[in-house]
Amino acid sequence: MKKYDLIGDIHGYATKLKALLTKLGYRLESGVYRHPLRQVIFLGDYIDRGPEIRETLQTVRAMVDGGSALAVMGNHEFNALAYATPDGQGDYLRKRTPEKIEQHRASMEQIGTPHPDEWKGWLEWFATLPLALDLGRLRAVHASWDKEAVAAFQPIKKIDDKTLRAMADKSSPLGKYKESLLNGVELRLPKGHVFSDKSGFKRKDIRTRWWEALAGKTYRQAVFPDSETVPDHPIPSAFTSRVLAYNQDEPPVFFGHYWLPPDRAKVPLAQNVACLDYSVAKGGDLTAYRWDGELVLRTEKFVGVK
Repeated sequence: MKKYDLIGDIHGYATKLKALLTKLGYRLESGVYRHPLRQVIFLGDYIDRGPEIRETLQTVRAMVDGGSALAVMGNHEFNALAYATPDGQGDYLRKRTPEKIEQHRASMEQIGTPHPDEWKGWLEWFATLPLALDLGRLRAVHASWDKEAVAAFQPIKKIDDKTLRAMADKSSPLGKYKESLLNGVELRLPKGHVFSDKSGFKRKDIRTRWWEALAGKTYRQAVFPDSETVPDHPIPSAFTSRVLAYNQDEPPVFFGHYWLPPDRAKVPLAQNVACLDYSVAKGGDLTAYRWDGELVLRTEKFVGVK
């Protein structure tokens, strides 16, 4: 049985990535970080925000191509594909609003604008990344595990133009599945309520604790990560069916995406559920979990670097 080291969102912090790989016992051999007994699984979001995006991509891809790592797509990689693709109506599949331009600024400044041909190559690579991995005793996804969504994307080995356009349409079946896997399960707040996200943008939707049932909970109890600014109103029963839930008898699942506070304790969210995104772009640890086949996850298996 293979042993894996699962690593959360990197966001262009290559120095921290190399420090974490070294701490985990990986050594650089002919340009590829390798371990004699283990393999890495990267959980997406390699680009945007950080100062070393090119070096991050080069490190991750070298490990994937060299057989020492697996990698899934994050929402930032999908967003980059949509940001670069015209919608045929004078804009792009990802609308270039001030908010979205800012989210993508670091990648464009470091690679996209000064080196368009190189960036095109990275976009082509992003299109080959799977949206989820089901390895039998272990599962990996960027935001939330959705069995129907995983099954829908399983036959797709590369995202072509037609598939990309379907994924960018949130009202299409493939668009809804993409949202679930890459952005998580969200709920619209009651009318008149908003809250500020991690970047200070006002939001009407909350990200939910998708592995738990929502029945009988309030919006504040359901939001993930925790937020005292979310109203403590009961969730209408009509919306509780949107939760996925994750049974305790299912294989361990690992994900990133959720920008857990840097000072939050590194513990499993359930006996078989773990988030590995501890906000590296806000000074938090780049975090891994050393999985050795256990079905019940353990706190001491989390590894981070400042």
